[in-house]
Amino acid sequence: MQSSERDNTSKQSKRGIVIILVAFILLAVTASIVNPLHEATDELRHYRFVRKIAQEGSLPIQGEDGCSAQGHHPPLFYATAALFTFWVDTGQEVCAGPQDNPFWAYRYWEIGSDNKNQYLHTDAEQFPWAGAALAAHLTRFVNIAFGAATVFLTWLIARAVWPKRPLLALGGAAFIAFNPMFVYMSSAINNDVIAAFSGAAITLACVRLVTDPNGLSRRWGLILGLLYSLALMSKFNLAAIALLIAVTMTWVAWRKKQWRLWLEMVLIIGGVTLLLTGWWFARNQILYGEPTGVKRLTELWGVRDPRDSFGLAIYELPYVWTSLWGRFGYGQVPLPEPVYAGLRWLALVTAVGYLIPVVRRQTAALKEAAAPLLVLALNVAIFFGVIFNYLLISPAGPMGRFFFPAMPALAILMFYGLCQYFWWAFKGNAQKTDKWLALLANVGMAALTLVAILGYLRPAYAKPATFDAETAVPNPINAQFDSLVKLRGYQIQQDSVQPGDPISIDLYWEVTAKPPGNYLFFVHLIDDSTDTIIAQRDTHSGLGNFPSSQWQPGDRFVETIQVYLPETTYSPATAELSIGFYAPDAYRLGITAADGTFLGDALVLDTLEITPHDAEMPNEINQNFNNRLSLAGYDYNKRVFNSGDVLAVDLFWELLTEEAKEYEVQIRLSDETGREIARENGRFPNENSVIDVWQPGTIVKDQHLIYLDPTYPSGTYNIHVKLIDTITGDTQNILAEDGHVLDNRLSLSTIRLVQNDKVTE
Repeated sequence: MQSSERDNTSKQSKRGIVIILVAFILLAVTASIVNPLHEATDELRHYRFVRKIAQEGSLPIQGEDGCSAQGHHPPLFYATAALFTFWVDTGQEVCAGPQDNPFWAYRYWEIGSDNKNQYLHTDAEQFPWAGAALAAHLTRFVNIAFGAATVFLTWLIARAVWPKRPLLALGGAAFIAFNPMFVYMSSAINNDVIAAFSGAAITLACVRLVTDPNGLSRRWGLILGLLYSLALMSKFNLAAIALLIAVTMTWVAWRKKQWRLWLEMVLIIGGVTLLLTGWWFARNQILYGEPTGVKRLTELWGVRDPRDSFGLAIYELPYVWTSLWGRFGYGQVPLPEPVYAGLRWLALVTAVGYLIPVVRRQTAALKEAAAPLLVLALNVAIFFGVIFNYLLISPAGPMGRFFFPAMPALAILMFYGLCQYFWWAFKGNAQKTDKWLALLANVGMAALTLVAILGYLRPAYAKPATFDAETAVPNPINAQFDSLVKLRGYQIQQDSVQPGDPISIDLYWEVTAKPPGNYLFFVHLIDDSTDTIIAQRDTHSGLGNFPSSQWQPGDRFVETIQVYLPETTYSPATAELSIGFYAPDAYRLGITAADGTFLGDALVLDTLEITPHDAEMPNEINQNFNNRLSLAGYDYNKRVFNSGDVLAVDLFWELLTEEAKEYEVQIRLSDETGREIARENGRFPNENSVIDVWQPGTIVKDQHLIYLDPTYPSGTYNIHVKLIDTITGDTQNILAEDGHVLDNRLSLSTIRLVQNDKVTE
């Protein structure tokens, strides 16, 4: 390439990274605005760390501040944020926080807006910001700056790898600048982004070291010592990046025969690190009895035994992948599965791309950048090892953000792997190919991030839809709940429902007076035959996003709520659907009809039919017990009993393996408080369930009888089933379709016991 052409592409690359940085900052600011305060992972705890420094001038001590403040983390990010926000008077104590939403993370794996918020938010968070909201948003902006710096360093790393192809750096920057999760985390308060910044800085230094024609030097020792100190003060999991530094130095020393300089650099790095970070480890030793503070952390947060958690760690890896790209909040605001699948395929395709030059025997470009590429690959491998090790020892492990220190390296590797598929274009004009591929990568990833923020993050925390006073609502009813709110109309989407299915209800509310506080909303589905609640929902109004304390007279909104029937619901049956409001741990709101008639404290909307899935199999449920037996269905001899009756529970087992085994089937009867009242232990198979050929797919009926003693009080009783291996004594776990454990016992439908007159006398 001629000098003028190289200068031109270099200028294009510089202009391009400016555009990328501006776009990144705009997206991150947008995410910060639409994401309510402290909804991001551990944001409240990170914010408290900042305020501890800003307001009290001291570092938090784990477990001693009366609230969790992430006190185990090194202080660099928090001190930096405190420097920019110390002047803000929040008017709050460090431990202050928003009101919890007790219904948070309902069906957390689903896309939607149903109680995705961990906290109840108020108008105090709205713009123009003041007090605590101002301090929090300014702290978020500090993190956005670290995110932008990480993107810039990623660009510099790629420039150092391919100095003659500067446009490649723009494509590499795309996979971190427009990674939806990286943008989201940059817009929140945490130390994961500064960890990415520190990891990028060390990666850049290592790439430049392996390409330095002079090799090792004392200057490099000072630089790496400073950067490693920066990393250790950012987040402790960056301690592992010492391996990247060590391998890089050793490779250069071996190649240049600079072993004396290698030893000098080791001493310089160690000395600088001890000088700048030693105080932190000494403090931990004094406070917690060991230099990292991890022991105290595990005492507070729990720990796993690595000998028992390898399989669980493997199972959690897909979650790590999805949360690396976009699973917001604590994971309860996901993106559609096709997005994750597409990114998995993209990563696989880019990895396979590195084989193309090998197959075509055109490896000159790979060889030219071999050492820097191996540095990037090693960084990726190191932090995969870090996160997998964390999965083995901690229940908080499956978080893709722990991989952020290696995200710049992964981003560059992914883009360059993608470039290999366009080898035919390289022969013509490599710079033109780089330019268009970089543009495609940036536009595609930026579009994904924009859709993630505006299409999934914002709706998750949005207030419910409104309607005009003149709107013709379905099923007009105008039922008044005390003087506070009127139900103008409603729509139930189903006339009948099957076990496991949802009931969808649209409710048209008009606020008529300012509530004195937060009232909770309930939906009950009550079985007509047993007069028991078979399904219910309790929530703040607006599915948590519009609690009644935020209502103003004249507000009109549409509440769309779903109630799921348990899969074990008894059918066929009929059930009444009713709704109401109640004060927490207190009274319900009274309801009056439009003509003033008092309707009680629960408004019956309709009666629904509960129909079975399969007419031949009673109460079909198909619950997999450890891949050995499946409980295909069940039945009772009746649902309402008199004292002294016998409850007959029929279980229909499906054989899943050819291995014939004997099990103990345990049926437990418990009251509404969960106290066990009676238990029946039986064998399967037994004399009444002889199996001639133990063959998968065979259905076997198994009956258990429980005598309902006259001393049992009237009321509702729960029935639970356990399956126990008679040889090992192990309770068989119930497995989901993907193999993870759901529980080790199964709850069936309730029954009602009524004492007859003879017993009462």
